[in-house]
Amino acid sequence: MSLRRFANLRQVAFHLHRDYRRRMFHIAYGLPAGARYREFTIPKRSGGTRRICAPRKALLNLQRDMLRLIEPDYQPRAHVHGFVSGRQRSIVSNARQHVGKRWVLNIDLEDFFETIHFGRVRGRLVAPPYNYPEEIAQFVAHIACFETEKEVNGTRRTTSVLMPGGALSPLLANVVTDKLDAELARFCRQLGCTYTRYADDVTISSNRRTFPAPIGRFADPESFLEFTLSDSFQQIVEDNGFRINHDKTRLLGQAFQQDVTGLVVNEKVNVKRKFVREVRAMLHDWEFNGLAQASARHFDEKRPNRGRLPEQEASNFEWVVRGKIEFIRQVKGSTDQVFRALAARYNDQCSGQEFHIPLVEDQDVLNAAVCYLENDADGGAVGTCFAIEDDLYVTCAHCLGPNLRVYPRQNPAFPLEADVVAQDDHNDLALIRIRTPLPAFRPAAFLQLAEATEAASVDIRSAVQTAGYPSNLHSASLTMNSTEVTGFSRQSFDGTPPTSDNVISLLSGTFEGMSGGPVLHEGKVVGVIVRGPNEDDRTIPFLATRVSFLETLRAGVSSAS
Repeated sequence: MSLRRFANLRQVAFHLHRDYRRRMFHIAYGLPAGARYREFTIPKRSGGTRRICAPRKALLNLQRDMLRLIEPDYQPRAHVHGFVSGRQRSIVSNARQHVGKRWVLNIDLEDFFETIHFGRVRGRLVAPPYNYPEEIAQFVAHIACFETEKEVNGTRRTTSVLMPGGALSPLLANVVTDKLDAELARFCRQLGCTYTRYADDVTISSNRRTFPAPIGRFADPESFLEFTLSDSFQQIVEDNGFRINHDKTRLLGQAFQQDVTGLVVNEKVNVKRKFVREVRAMLHDWEFNGLAQASARHFDEKRPNRGRLPEQEASNFEWVVRGKIEFIRQVKGSTDQVFRALAARYNDQCSGQEFHIPLVEDQDVLNAAVCYLENDADGGAVGTCFAIEDDLYVTCAHCLGPNLRVYPRQNPAFPLEADVVAQDDHNDLALIRIRTPLPAFRPAAFLQLAEATEAASVDIRSAVQTAGYPSNLHSASLTMNSTEVTGFSRQSFDGTPPTSDNVISLLSGTFEGMSGGPVLHEGKVVGVIVRGPNEDDRTIPFLATRVSFLETLRAGVSSAS
């Protein structure tokens, strides 16, 4: 439901099942400030203190209710990666836009929330594309802001600004910053640069030999010292009501470690080595000194005060370690050896299943589910297939032929005869079923197909894994490769006109004989290998068909049976 559909607050209250006077108007305008939110200060990591305003329960719940009505109206620009729910945006997607660039510029917007005051929020909500009634826009701005004192031109003044810790603040900050995003993105695009913003962190990257002077320049280009933003760039920021924290502005070339929102982007998105060393040190302390000592040392010595809200400060050492390892998985992928090694050590120490990190895309699972496929066409053609049910396997349509035989890994000397149950030549997909399934030959594992939302999360530069049997190797040699997505396209494999974006292009990892093998992301199948180079032609692209077309084929088999 969109907030645009309501003409006044009474209609909003009715929709939310809230009493208008007691649970809407009174919470917003009747309660004293101390009953609506609490204020305190926490230390900054860089020194000094930060004033925090956290809404109390009644106001927080009201903010959350209003947030659900505003979210459908907010359409984030492609450059915005922070505070965007349900669109697969994160610090990883933000950093991914700047991988491998010659120059990476990081800019911090100073006092981000404090520069967004009541009037800016209200004004943005009554304007297109929101067009909220004045009463509703004013109400939203009021419950999202709190009164504070600020120094303006040397004079202390009381003003109302977005409250850090409020449920509405992140979304409304993006709403107000939308005009700045549009202008900076256009300015950068004209100079051949990439622009993104994650909350108050602005990043601009370029592949030009020298960084574009209209954005900024070094005082000494030879030493890369004293970088200064141009007056025109700063003017765009200031005209939109924001300020730049010049102490945090930095431009880094490829000779330095380039980072974006804390992630390294020189060659690929990666976590900093220091972060991995910290996790290893925590695990080592836990393994050799026990949980109690490791926990005490971490919370008392390593981070006595992290500058966070008290209720957001972690107090469980196991959860802290788990969170750090989960973050490494988010950045590096589930197949990364660093993640897997750390996760295995964690699993050996954790006290219960609730803390357990499941290891996905395990080699044993792939060995059990992915099989060598052979037929008698052309003197014995080979391919790959993988199990998704007891006797149901996936392969490519072009791998089909007379006398289909599946070689299970647990009994490779006893191939299993198979029949075709469904075929899609357009997308080069097929489903085959074992003719006489025996318990002894039942696959020890199955691969799970990604759901629509999971498959949709795969984007350019997403880390994936391929598995299959190259034709120059034997059926005992399952090959697994880590690679990444490079694009999507429309292709047809039977000569008919292509109709949809059905093909995933990969950087590497597919070879002749691996056709019919899985492409996995976060432990689930997102594609089926359909093409790859061979010894005679190294120019054949690395291609896979998207899993959604396999789901359609599988649904037909289920309905027929």
